[in-house]
Amino acid sequence: MTKKLGSCLGLILGLASLLLFCAAPQVPTQTPQTIPEIKIGVLVPKTGEFSSAGVVMENAAKLAEKHAREMGYNIKIIIHDCGDKPEMTKTAFLSLVKEGVVAIVGTYSSPQAMMAADIANESKVVFMASVASADLEGKVKGGNRYVFRNAYNTSYWGILAVEFLEITGAKSYYLVGYEPLKTFNLGMFGIIKNLTKAELRGESWVKSPSVSPEDYKRVARELAKIDVEVIVLGDPGLGGVDFVREYRLAGGNATIYSVGGMLALPDLLKELNVSGIAFQAAALELKAKTNLTKKYFEDYRKDYGKEANNYAGILTYDAILIVAQAAAKGEDLVSELEKGTFIGAAGIYEFNENHQAKWGTEKLRGTIGIFKDGKIEVIS
Repeated sequence: MTKKLGSCLGLILGLASLLLFCAAPQVPTQTPQTIPEIKIGVLVPKTGEFSSAGVVMENAAKLAEKHAREMGYNIKIIIHDCGDKPEMTKTAFLSLVKEGVVAIVGTYSSPQAMMAADIANESKVVFMASVASADLEGKVKGGNRYVFRNAYNTSYWGILAVEFLEITGAKSYYLVGYEPLKTFNLGMFGIIKNLTKAELRGESWVKSPSVSPEDYKRVARELAKIDVEVIVLGDPGLGGVDFVREYRLAGGNATIYSVGGMLALPDLLKELNVSGIAFQAAALELKAKTNLTKKYFEDYRKDYGKEANNYAGILTYDAILIVAQAAAKGEDLVSELEKGTFIGAAGIYEFNENHQAKWGTEKLRGTIGIFKDGKIEVIS
């Protein structure tokens, strides 16, 4: 009897324990959360006419990957050479699409960007133009939802130049274009002609070095004989540097307003040591726009031992960060880019209905600097 009672009691206690276990809230097993990898393609001109810009774009892209990972975004950039021709851009773009990228940023010239925009629409892969100022808004108006631009459009380039003419009170100006960038230069020059009250004293075009290696000397020497206050220089590359050097040697003393690029680099300006060179930049270290501005310039200097490019470089860097921020939300990338707000080194980005970054707002403005007496001064 006692044994039966003990057995029954043990059974009851066992059932009670089981019921209590089942009734108690269970702690779910934690499975490690892996952040999906975001592949971003980058088109840079490693070869051809714009290869000097390709170096800074590639460096900036690698820095963006590093900083994005530090911010918690699991991104991987894949860099392909787009050369200087639309056909090479098309080949490189399609190759990146096959590698499974969520978006592609970069290219340099306007014809390249227009080609990339068309392939983006066909492949349904987002393309963000980080340098070119071609009429990409027209592509969007025509129904292409896959093209965005975080760089300036042609109008804003012209607006900045007009702003400089007004700030300095210049009464006259001369336009010097660069034939390999003719689409961009013509668009910018048209805005200047329409908006400024200053007198246009003339317009000249410098041929590509591959066509006439020293054509810049011809133009520089001719201009040195002309009385003009400001020369607007449309070549952002080494040719622009050669032009300035030759112009000063020939006795020219007008202020040079450059579209930037090489003539906006502090080290190069100090080495050149020519006062009166003004330039536009998406951002300058002297005038921080966000907490990423200083980080971009300082880390670029630390990683590459050179001053950071403040247009093609910084905007390629920002384009990658914009895509990373939008893609990380896990929703439709186009929709996220259309409605989102994104932080970059040049400012805070939003896109308008034509997928153009809203340059000229308080959060996103170009900067104008001038080199004189051995240092850079920010004037706007």
